[in-house]
This record gives sequence, C-alpha cells and structure tokens, in this order.
Amino acid sequence: MRPFILKSALVFLLGTFAVFYIEGCSSAEQTTGKIAFAQGDFEKAEKEFDLETKQNPNNVDAWFYLAMSRFELNKIDAAADAMSHFRKLKKDDSYQSDIVKMWGEKYDKGYRAVENAKQSASDTAVQFKLFREAIDDFKAALILLPDSEFVQKNIDVINNRIATIKVKPLIDAGADLLQKNKFEESIGYFKQAENAGLEKENAVYDVINYNMGLAYLKWGEDIREKNKDTNPDDQSYKEKYKSALPYLEALTKSKDKSMELSSWELLVQVYGNLNMTDEALDAIKKRDELKKERDENK
Repeated sequence: MRPFILKSALVFLLGTFAVFYIEGCSSAEQTTGKIAFAQGDFEKAEKEFDLETKQNPNNVDAWFYLAMSRFELNKIDAAADAMSHFRKLKKDDSYQSDIVKMWGEKYDKGYRAVENAKQSASDTAVQFKLFREAIDDFKAALILLPDSEFVQKNIDVINNRIATIKVKPLIDAGADLLQKNKFEESIGYFKQAENAGLEKENAVYDVINYNMGLAYLKWGEDIREKNKDTNPDDQSYKEKYKSALPYLEALTKSKDKSMELSSWELLVQVYGNLNMTDEALDAIKKRDELKKERDENK
C-alpha cells in the first residue's frame, strides 16, 4: 500500500482571519451573521448568511462567510456549493489568507485523525470513525484549495485502508467455510470482499483472487469426485473450473512471486481438467521456472 504523505499544514498558513467590522451598508442578516461568526456561533451564522445570499445572490461576502460557516459545521457538500458561488463572484484575492488558514485547520485536523486511527488498530469501530472524519477534513481542504492534489492522494489512501479493514473479516469467514467444503457460501464472502472497494494494486486483492480461484477449483473437484461412480459422464464440474480461470490468471501478474507461483500451480490443474493442453504445458513451464528461481534465491 502506498505510504501516507501527510504532513502538518501549519507551514502553509499565510495569514489569519481578518478582524470583523460592521459595514454601514450591510443588511441586518449580514451584520448579524458576522457577529455570530465572530462569536463562534456557526449555526446562526449559516442561517443568517443563507438568508442574505437568497435576497442578495451577488453578495460575494455573504457567500464567503456562508461557506466558512458550513466548513466549521462540517457540512462539506453545502460548503462546496457556497464556495462555488463565491468563486464565480469574487474579483480579487482579498479572502485568500482566510481560505489558506481554514485549509490548514482542516488539513491538520485530518492529519491528527489519521494518526489517532493508527493508534486504534485494536478497535475497528474507532478506526472507521477516525478515518471517516479524516476524509471529511481532507475533502474540505481540497474544496478550499483545489490545486493541493496531494490531499486527494491522502483521501485515496485512507479509502483503501478502510476497505482493507472491512475486507479482512470477510476473507477470514470465507476461508473458514472453504475448509468445511461449503464452497458456495465461502465464495459469497470472497465476492463481498472483492466488491469492498479495494484498489487493484492492494496486496489484499491478490489474496481474494487466490481464494476465489481455489474455492471454484475445489468445488469442481468435489463435484467430479462425487459423480465419478454414479454419473461419470456429468461434465458440470468443468463450469467451476472455468469460473476459477479469471481469478487465477489475474494472479499470474502479481508482484508477489509466491502468489504468482501459487497461481501457476493451480492453473496446471485447471487447464488440465479443461483439456486445455497447450495452456497446461505453458503453466507447467512457468511454474517450474518460478520454483527454480525461488530455490536459487534461498
């Protein structure tokens, strides 16, 4: 898995929020909203600035403070909408230091959530909660400064970490059922793991492919063994071998040499049972080459 590239954002801060003042031409809503914002009453500030933008949709200041209020309330999608309106109307960079400050606060909050999640490995529920909080904060940071592309990379890494945590109990349950020859039930768990949102390069995906391929292969063997005396002409077992193929063939491209070797060993059986002679011979060759390479490196 790619390493986290998180780092404290304090070094990026360029300024602080400007001192609030009440302009003589401000509406009652805007005046009340600024006072509420300055006092940290962001719910009231959001309400007042929302009213102001509805009655004065070209009020750039109102859209800015509406967005900031929503960021403080962690209403990410609504904040993004307000920022979009603000950016369409703004004519200069007068609020840039305020945006950068908020970006830093959100980034640092997300960073702390990730670090706390790492310390909570024994409590999956806590980890999920912290990782989701981190994602929200990083999403907010990305909305504030869309050019900070590395923030999106952090979001991708966390999503992959969440998926990995969710997948482990599914794989364990599937493996337990496979040992009991409950093939269909085990494959059901492996498919849930397959669809859990892992990135294809995640090493856990190799484990899923291997287990899926093995489960279908063993299912085919089981059907053939049960029918060999009572119904030897039954070819239904081959459908299970065919189902194993895409998972095992995908595993031949694994960066893990032991996984690649395991895939070729299983493919020798699958190709053989499907009467795919050329493919079986090629699989034997690949298997033997990898075995030789492994033994030479011992």
